[in-house]
Amino acid sequence: MFRVVIFGYNFPHIKSEDFINILKKNRIKVSAYIGADYVKLNLPKKIYKKKISKKPIFHPKELCKIYNIPFFKSVHNSSNTIKIIKKTRANLGIISGARILDSNIIKILKYGVVNFHPGKIPEASGLDGLMWSVKKNIKPYVTTHLINEKIDSGKRIFQREVKVYMNDEIEDIISRMNLIELEELEKLCKIYLFKGVEISSKTILKYKSFNKPMKKSLQIKVLSKFNSWKKNFLCK
Repeated sequence: MFRVVIFGYNFPHIKSEDFINILKKNRIKVSAYIGADYVKLNLPKKIYKKKISKKPIFHPKELCKIYNIPFFKSVHNSSNTIKIIKKTRANLGIISGARILDSNIIKILKYGVVNFHPGKIPEASGLDGLMWSVKKNIKPYVTTHLINEKIDSGKRIFQREVKVYMNDEIEDIISRMNLIELEELEKLCKIYLFKGVEISSKTILKYKSFNKPMKKSLQIKVLSKFNSWKKNFLCK
């Protein structure tokens, strides 16, 4: 039996809210939600925004209370998080929002930790997965995988191609990727988690290193190539 711990944030966060709802809808045992506080990161500013604005309804703590899910505020990479996992007997992690997890957190979970990445791994690993897809002229994907100590590595569970349409802007494809992540979580629940079936996965080959966050100057160059890239992968 899978007992899930959700690694999320301690503030309203739409992906965390969606993940909680999907797991509960599919009657998956959620042993704990571990919410990390906001941390300001020194990352390059993105020059594009999502067109579709969707705000969360609840703070994760409030939603957990509704569903009777134990909520914990904790730094993800901490001894306190290890204590929470042991106390709640969680055996599978699912990331709805987290920084890079340390290996000692990953290893304590019997069935590992699942992540949903907006890009083909390893080619479009790291932040800005879609932008790296454009730069490297590869199809956009969403990859569901079990993480390890490297960024966007581990073993692949699902890999799904993202459709591209003539009128798409880059924000449209990002929004589509976000929706596909939710659909892939649904699939994970139905195929493996609800049935208690061991998660099937394959090693991601040819992984060397992750792509670093894309600087503003490179974002500008990449976006200038977006329309020509798009024509190579239009949905038929």
